[in-house]
Amino acid sequence: MTKSEWLDLTVLERKKYNLLSEVMDVSQQMGEALDRNDDVSVRMLVAMRQEPILRLGELQQAGAARLESLSPEDRERVRVLKEGAPPQGTEEESYWTQAGSARRLLERVLEMDQRLSRRLAGGDSFYAQEK
Repeated sequence: MTKSEWLDLTVLERKKYNLLSEVMDVSQQMGEALDRNDDVSVRMLVAMRQEPILRLGELQQAGAARLESLSPEDRERVRVLKEGAPPQGTEEESYWTQAGSARRLLERVLEMDQRLSRRLAGGDSFYAQEK
């Protein structure tokens, strides 16, 4: 893969990280508003959180299209890097580091979302349906 292709993928991962950071920040504010029993702020923050989540969906589509444009061998290399294979070269290292940061932040966002959903919806939470 070319340096430019690795850079494109790394930039997409950085954008994902930035959007996830925004979601995490608003989610933390929601938790604080819930602690204060501030229903108005909670409703406002739920609405504010929707925008970066929608942009994340758009970014996921752009990333999938970018991956699809790669050769099968390059797609496979990206896949194994995402699964934790060690990088080879500086371009792969940059991508690997950025993708790992985004993945770890996504895990934290999902944990926060689960807690918030259960606090807001109780037994009606999406997560209460899990088995």
